[in-house]
Amino acid sequence: MNFAETDFVSKRFISEQQPVQHYLKGFFRNGAIIIDIRSNEAYHQEHIKGTTNIPFEKLKLAIPALKQINRVYILVCETGASSSIAVNILRNEGIEAYNGGCWKQISEIVLN
Repeated sequence: MNFAETDFVSKRFISEQQPVQHYLKGFFRNGAIIIDIRSNEAYHQEHIKGTTNIPFEKLKLAIPALKQINRVYILVCETGASSSIAVNILRNEGIEAYNGGCWKQISEIVLN
């Protein structure tokens, strides 16, 4: 099922009055992929099952594959700062992406 075909609120309806975290659970339930952009080492020490690791420094190399998969992406990192930058990189390439913030908190938002 295409994300746009679902009855879930798409990004064009997200306003500044509703925080993106409010929508992350719905994005995940509708097929969004969580990308953890921390280093391989940090990811392998501890991570959330079901997430994908693409270190920040390799993100641009992954853009063609991410476009081909054509999903909504939720990016996480250690604090949420790097994932904010990564979201802008993907959006500039026409990829729908959202900042999930700290990787430790994403499980509370979307995986529970």
